[in-house]
Amino acid sequence: MKSKLTLSLPEKTIQEAKQIARQRHTTVSALFAESLAHWHLHRESSAPHPTSEPDEMADLLGVLSPKPSFDTRSSRIREKHG
Repeated sequence: MKSKLTLSLPEKTIQEAKQIARQRHTTVSALFAESLAHWHLHRESSAPHPTSEPDEMADLLGVLSPKPSFDTRSSRIREKHG
């Protein structure tokens, strides 16, 4: 049985989630479910992260790939185009 869940997130986070979902030809709900499944799979097998975050949050860190920094992108462009 499916149920609805309402999350309060920054607008930027919502837009990024929608963009990632579009790129993967899926929905934000499916993306969220996939992230939770990934977290659950790696929860017991991963070593604790050395952060001050609660264990549940530390396990979620790094689930989605961050955008490369501007410097990384600009250096790639310079390598490609001189």
